[in-house]
Amino acid sequence: MLSGYSGERLLLTLWIGSLWSIGYLAVPMAFANLDTIVAGDYAGKLFYAVNIIGLISAIILLVSRLFIFGAASFHRYWRSWLILAMLIMSVGFLIFIQPEMASIKLLDWRADPNLTERFNILHKLSESMYMLMSLLGLLLVLTTDKRSEAEQVS
Repeated sequence: MLSGYSGERLLLTLWIGSLWSIGYLAVPMAFANLDTIVAGDYAGKLFYAVNIIGLISAIILLVSRLFIFGAASFHRYWRSWLILAMLIMSVGFLIFIQPEMASIKLLDWRADPNLTERFNILHKLSESMYMLMSLLGLLLVLTTDKRSEAEQVS
């Protein structure tokens, strides 16, 4: 049973590692070294990829937790709720925030104060959600309650 936890650890490392490396290394480096418009487009593509990784990872993690703990006791584990919350945030990025920001970028948004304000609001929301996801993910990676959860199931 512990091999499932090794797989969970690896998947979490991929997901959360991509969150941190893209959001706090690759994108800032892009804005430091590229034209703002090019860096913004590049950042959007990177964040899209990170959210796809998050979507796939969260679904795999939740399904595996359902198999391990069963549907009746799945809800008892805070880690399951955290993964579900992060999945919902990833879906929010993919179906609302990123498409809305991309559609605003297609317009002459810097010349229109309403579009600029809308973009800035979405950008701040995006930054806040991304930081929250990064911290929740770090909490998932750093916690060590997997063994005690496994013993409760056995």
